[in-house]
Amino acid sequence: MAVLIPRANRFDSFDVYRTYYKKIKNHEIEVGILIPKDLKPGLHPVFVKFHGGGCVSGTWSYPDWFANWLVPLVHRNNAIVVSPNYRLLPEHTGNDIQADLADFWTWFKNGGVTTHLATLNIPLSLDYTRVLAGGDSAGGYLALQSGLTQPPDTIAALLGCYPMTTYLRRAQMPLFMGEPSPPASIIDAHVAALAPGTVISGALPRPRNRISYALFAYGRYKEFFGEGEHLWPISILSAASPPEVMPPAVILHGDKDTAVSIEDSRAFVEKVREVFGEGFEVRLVEREGVDHGFDMDVSEGEEWVRDVVRWVEERWIR
Repeated sequence: MAVLIPRANRFDSFDVYRTYYKKIKNHEIEVGILIPKDLKPGLHPVFVKFHGGGCVSGTWSYPDWFANWLVPLVHRNNAIVVSPNYRLLPEHTGNDIQADLADFWTWFKNGGVTTHLATLNIPLSLDYTRVLAGGDSAGGYLALQSGLTQPPDTIAALLGCYPMTTYLRRAQMPLFMGEPSPPASIIDAHVAALAPGTVISGALPRPRNRISYALFAYGRYKEFFGEGEHLWPISILSAASPPEVMPPAVILHGDKDTAVSIEDSRAFVEKVREVFGEGFEVRLVEREGVDHGFDMDVSEGEEWVRDVVRWVEERWIR
């Protein structure tokens, strides 16, 4: 039966643990571990889930951004969710985020999760041959970056929900989330108020979503994120020496997305096929008439979701 779980309750069926994979001075960059309450001891697949937020806001511990249809996907496959935070704009840069991503995967592959579980006397192990990497928006971006930068045997499949594949641009609007849109000055005011050495690696959407809007709408995203072909999936593929392979990938995107253009996903899929060949396993699932975050409250009862889930499971669980 298709069930819609209230957003605030998306983690209720899991035992939730937190640790950290990296420390900057005294600041711990957290990683969440979600284990189904009925999971039995043994070897289990892993879903590495990156949170969204435009690389400006978001945190692994915010259940509202864990899509409804992902909950039964995890439970049915007896999987463990591993969800890292990472440093955020405008306090940090795209290079900082790439460093966190690389350090997370090093920690993960070196047994960071199982070491932490062992300290809690939890007899579970990770099946490193069955790792799904996914996320929404900025989380989808980090999943794709992972697939393009990690060794080929690290990730079995990629799931990108309306992922950022290049720099974000959005039109200025009179209203943002039902309120008057913030002025451009909000960015400089925020930066000026920061204490020296501030580290931010997780933050609830409000009020930082207003900073996110300002960075995109007033053309200042690159200024804080930085530039370089290594920073974006589309430019990694366009480089003189692109990767030789990447995991099979499915991308979901709404054609009315006002935050991340569907054209970016179309261009990415086209580039993947150009680089790896027309037969490479990459799918773009386009949904008509829907905006950013359209899948947050859908269930497996919808046929298109069942189709995506089948595709993912065939490559992830095998």
